[in-house]
Amino acid sequence: MNKAIIVAILGAIAGLETQAANYMTVDFSSGYTIGNLAGLTQNAAGQNDWKQTSTSATTPIQVNSSGQAVIGSSGQDIYKAFTSSISKVDGSSFYLKARFAVTETTTTGDYFLHVSPTAGETSNFLGRIAAKLLTAGSSQYVLGIQSTSGTGSAMTYGTTLLDKNTFYDVVLEWNAVAGTINDTFNLFVNPLTDVRSNLTSYVSANWLSATAEPTTFAAVNLRQGSAGNNTTALISSISAGNTLGDVGVVPEPSTSGLLIFGVAALLGVRSSRRMQS
Repeated sequence: MNKAIIVAILGAIAGLETQAANYMTVDFSSGYTIGNLAGLTQNAAGQNDWKQTSTSATTPIQVNSSGQAVIGSSGQDIYKAFTSSISKVDGSSFYLKARFAVTETTTTGDYFLHVSPTAGETSNFLGRIAAKLLTAGSSQYVLGIQSTSGTGSAMTYGTTLLDKNTFYDVVLEWNAVAGTINDTFNLFVNPLTDVRSNLTSYVSANWLSATAEPTTFAAVNLRQGSAGNNTTALISSISAGNTLGDVGVVPEPSTSGLLIFGVAALLGVRSSRRMQS
């Protein structure tokens, strides 16, 4: 194989790889201790720079002895900034993955996890992930997604029942579409591959607010809703990135990996022939 062709292939592969980026990896079982996750006053830092969004909290989100963040039954919003602010680029996707178990919810439902355009944001809660019961008293629930609040916005729920007190890996996909008021969203539950075309969405949604989409993502947020309609949950890990691989979805042999293998094999054959000549 011509050396220039090999260099071009490897350059193309490198170009693909540079699109990948991880902006957060949180594992509550490592580097966290039992107790309050964030500070108890606005923007006061707690463990690993988790901070409170609101001005005060009487029943804060805590880390338990099993290394999980406990989303309880009374109000507190907290956030953790990404390692760097993410500029939304048309045609690209942003991924947020969380491993959690919903412990209780209601037929009204409520969201408990979202992202925000700035760290410490108090109003623009984006990509909201929620849970609700289809039947009161059920041991199973459905997940939903909502782009944000505002005129026309609404939560879109899936139909496949999930079990309370069971941990699932849930991935939010935010697809940036050129123009305004047209981004799309998907939730995946227990995805088994990082090849996007091989995944089936648990639920899909569109940007439904009359307000245009944000241009940046800056933080992940945990939320304890109002008592009565809130969703309670245990969260063991969170990650954010530009690709499914960035957030820890198990990879399949990818196109770039096969190309690298092919180029290596060709180089090996070429070297062997030289040695024999």
